[in-house]
Amino acid sequence: MIAMPPSALGALTEGDRPGAEAVELNVREVIVLALRNNRALEDARMSRAINRMSLDLAEAEFMPRFTFGADSQRSETQAGNTETMGVRSAIALRIPTGGDVSVSSSVTDRGDGGPLLDSHSNNVTLTFSQPLLRGAGFGTALANLRTARVNEEINILSFEQTVTALMSSALNSFRSYVQAGRRDEVAARSLERAQQLLRVNRLLVQAGRLAKRDIVQAEADIARRELDVISARGGLDTARLSLIDVLDLETGTRFEVADDFSEGQPEPLSVDVATALEMALANRPDHRIGLLGIRNARTRLTVARNSRLWDVSLSLSRDFSASDNGFVDAFGGLARTGTRVGLNLNVPLGQDADKQRLSLRSAETSLRVAENGLKNLRQRIEIEVHNAVRNLTLAEQRVELARRARELSEEKTEIEREKLNLGVTTNFQLVAFENDLVLAQNAEIDALFNYLNAATELDRALGTTLDRWGIDLERVEHSAEASERYGVGAGGAP
Repeated sequence: MIAMPPSALGALTEGDRPGAEAVELNVREVIVLALRNNRALEDARMSRAINRMSLDLAEAEFMPRFTFGADSQRSETQAGNTETMGVRSAIALRIPTGGDVSVSSSVTDRGDGGPLLDSHSNNVTLTFSQPLLRGAGFGTALANLRTARVNEEINILSFEQTVTALMSSALNSFRSYVQAGRRDEVAARSLERAQQLLRVNRLLVQAGRLAKRDIVQAEADIARRELDVISARGGLDTARLSLIDVLDLETGTRFEVADDFSEGQPEPLSVDVATALEMALANRPDHRIGLLGIRNARTRLTVARNSRLWDVSLSLSRDFSASDNGFVDAFGGLARTGTRVGLNLNVPLGQDADKQRLSLRSAETSLRVAENGLKNLRQRIEIEVHNAVRNLTLAEQRVELARRARELSEEKTEIEREKLNLGVTTNFQLVAFENDLVLAQNAEIDALFNYLNAATELDRALGTTLDRWGIDLERVEHSAEASERYGVGAGGAP
């Protein structure tokens, strides 16, 4: 990675809040603060909690389901008073073939409302039902569970997208702040040089080597440099507020930037386009979400096709009952009282058949739309990867060219300053060279930060941001304090 030159003025601070305590920042601290404080990320964490609950409910589809109920009735007639009390319970189990197995029980006590009820009855029913066409088979019966599991994978990938976007935004905002600070330093140093030039001009006038009217050029240059300083300070505060917005800190927060502010940033990837595209298709969350979306669309199509079949189902049930004046005997004397076997047939006609055909057409269309969407996404990914790889290469070249241009501009300006001291050039020429130097210094700053941002953009385009920074997505998801405990690998964030 191309190293940043050390800051000549040290820490960057906002002079309009001298009493506020400054927060020291480097790139690792920015990641920590973003993952800990950002409210949008906290919202995403709460959504993930709901997502996990939804998956748990879907996973329970083939777990036993228990129900319980009770009732009490009292009736008064000419023949006398009757009091009835009952308790009902049931256990039902859905099986992966699409059928259901259940056991239901009811206990009833009936009497005249006195201390001892006259009769006790107990009824138990075992039931098994299995669809033979519509709703039958593992493909249809497990459709909801498969869809729920795929949706959970999609939700995890969406959360990863949120974290990646937050990290990219935080890094870019932090670099914009440091970049604005470097520009502020350039403006301040330029003003100092202009003031020094004015002092030299006055000495030359006193020595009779420079006409007094030539000082006007130096004075005008100072006024312009002061305007540049004011503009740079405004840009610095704007960048500070933008960074505060991403990190969700107090508006009055000031920052001090460490000299080696980029310490901990991973080295930019050096890959060819073919390798980069392969990495992007394997890692990018949006591409993986597209693939999962097609899986869900195919599941819905399977269910829609199955729903057009006739509803043919087999049911078996067996009843056991007992009744006695004694409560214990009513429970212990269960005897089989009946067996039922049923075959049910329902054929959709009219509007029901039309609705099923519409559902099938809708599922087929949804699958084609998902497939076309994935093709469009792959094309966009290919374009983004090409651009990201090219931009990083060009950004690195611009850094070297900008550095060389700045060095040459400094050299020619220094030569021109010496010539002015000897009286063989003019203020106008030196001021023009000073303008060129400021432009070259700012161009180098811009090139350096564009290079760092291009590296971040390449990581985003390849879907490798979290891996490259060593971020544990599960720890980010489950704890708002996880960002303080990261053990990011060498070259990674905290």
